[in-house]
Amino acid sequence: MMLNPLEKKRQNYLTFYKDGIKDAILNQKKNPDNMFSAYYKRGFEDGLELRKLIEEYGINNIGADNDR
Repeated sequence: MMLNPLEKKRQNYLTFYKDGIKDAILNQKKNPDNMFSAYYKRGFEDGLELRKLIEEYGINNIGADNDR
């Protein structure tokens, strides 16, 4: 499948965003090689929030019916 230039660019943005989330949740440390990307930084911040929720509620309770 051929991606047009806009789709290719969007795919790169999403890759940086996802890498930021993974680094926050798994490593809790930013990768200096990706610090130029605003999408990486945003993903890292969102990943830290997700990690906090996982720690607070436990991984088995994520998405479960709760009183929030």
